Amino acid sequence: MATKRISLLAILIAASLCLGIKSRPKSNLLPNKPIGVLVSPKELLEIKEKANKGIEPYHTNLDEFLMFIDDLIKESEQWEPLLDEVKVVGRSSSHPIQLSSTGGKLVYGLAIAWHLTGDESYAQKARDLILDLSSTYNYQNAEEKRFDWGAQGILNLARGGTPYIYAADLLEGWEQWTVKDKLTYQVWLRDVMYSKVAWASRYRKNNWGVAGSFSAALIAYYLMDHPDWKLEEISPKYRSLSPKEAFAAHNALQIGRQKTTDDWKLDAKVNLWGILPNGAIPEEIRRGDDPIDGDYLPSEGSGTHYTMTYIEHLTAHAEFLRRLGDHSIYDNIEKDGSGSLRKAYHFVINNPKGAHCFTSNRINALYMAYNYYKDPEMLRSLKDCGPGNISGQRLALFGRLTHPIL
Repeated sequence: MATKRISLLAILIAASLCLGIKSRPKSNLLPNKPIGVLVSPKELLEIKEKANKGIEPYHTNLDEFLMFIDDLIKESEQWEPLLDEVKVVGRSSSHPIQLSSTGGKLVYGLAIAWHLTGDESYAQKARDLILDLSSTYNYQNAEEKRFDWGAQGILNLARGGTPYIYAADLLEGWEQWTVKDKLTYQVWLRDVMYSKVAWASRYRKNNWGVAGSFSAALIAYYLMDHPDWKLEEISPKYRSLSPKEAFAAHNALQIGRQKTTDDWKLDAKVNLWGILPNGAIPEEIRRGDDPIDGDYLPSEGSGTHYTMTYIEHLTAHAEFLRRLGDHSIYDNIEKDGSGSLRKAYHFVINNPKGAHCFTSNRINALYMAYNYYKDPEMLRSLKDCGPGNISGQRLALFGRLTHPIL
């Protein structure tokens, strides 16, 4: 079955190459020019130059980052190879490890490390990981007979697979990241990953949906150099969209997900949803023991941590759009005060009835958010609760390195 799929992929690539020769799209995604999903090569060069001059926190951050990546490279040598047909064992967010939070950090971190050091071995390993992923398919739960919508693989692709796009973008312009390499990856994004993350974007109200909307929008943007391609969605209903149409649709879905109105309930499991006017996120708070309609989070339990996860995912999408000149997620707020990412942060870190520090990995998102909002309470929380680790959680990765506070 894998052989047949590889042959089909080769045919698709050949056909797509022929189309590419005939015309070049008019879009913001120019050939050989990275968009910088969360950080650009220019910004990385500035970080490198300041670090080399011993300027803090750049110098310390860079040293810690490279130590982290080098250790992760050594660790990855023991990983089991990624099989073509992926079946997620035990509904685990850590399987396969290449699509875990660790795998996402490695591939994106490798691309960053190449820019910061000039060492092409980092870029080469990032390329290898991306192309390994581009041969995979299925993503059903191993204990089930067939793929079903709701499979853990959907979430693993949305969270662990999306940083691969960050990495591929940063490889643009490197001669060993060839036109064929990029096209192979783009075909896989179109034919394997997109429909799955788009389902989460359309259907899920919680952090699955946040990750899905960001992932689907980013895929669509990365494919805009193929304006005639169709991105097909299978569930919850069939759709066929151009990259431009899909990009607009999933950005709009992300904004809609933050709403508290009946028409945006999606698959919410409780009677409140979205980001409430006080910043609470009921769909995540319900995962713990705290009341979903409370004025604060009394515990440090699952509801608090899932709230931080939701915010972390949403911040990554907000930062990506910001870099395109679109501040809609960062600035979103409804007439009644609901739907606000900034208020969601304040509900956790600046709550007079009980505040919390973001955990050492999730706090990387707060670096990005503070860089935009310049909010004094965010700065206070970063100083009181930081610095956090250098890597991040799942989607708002390496924020301390790329968005340092000075």
